[in-house]
Amino acid sequence: MEKLINKKNIAIIAIIGFFLISLSYFLISKSNKDTEKYFDIYLASLYNEDIQDIDQKMTYLSKIEDPNVSFFADLNLASIENLDKYEKLDRDIILLKKAIIDLDPGTLKSLSLDENFIFSDIAKIYYLNLDINNFDIIYQDNSEKIENFFIKAISRLKNENS
Repeated sequence: MEKLINKKNIAIIAIIGFFLISLSYFLISKSNKDTEKYFDIYLASLYNEDIQDIDQKMTYLSKIEDPNVSFFADLNLASIENLDKYEKLDRDIILLKKAIIDLDPGTLKSLSLDENFIFSDIAKIYYLNLDINNFDIIYQDNSEKIENFFIKAISRLKNENS
């Protein structure tokens, strides 16, 4: 037993241990480098418009579990596939962008009528922009106190046309 525990064996075990720790550190840091590289490409795309394969890189970022990284990619792609990983504000921003890009009347209507949706006034504006007759759908009893300037203007225009 004394022959197994000597300075030479301890030195060899220490060198192998140091090598394994160093190797694992570099492998972990390399996997994070791809994410950082693509995130940097996304940030650069805010200033430069000739980024190649940006959609593939955005899709890669969107699939990352870290919501701090994937949020910008999901927002860019208007992807609502992974909404459960975001907080309410981030989730509502992505939903609003998707609704605005698609200009889907059903989605805009449901977001407009959702009292828990943070940006319901903005959704109402886009829904009313699609068709002024949607005003009666949004404000069925017309007794709701309207504080938004644009919606007040639509209400006034609707009343003048009636």
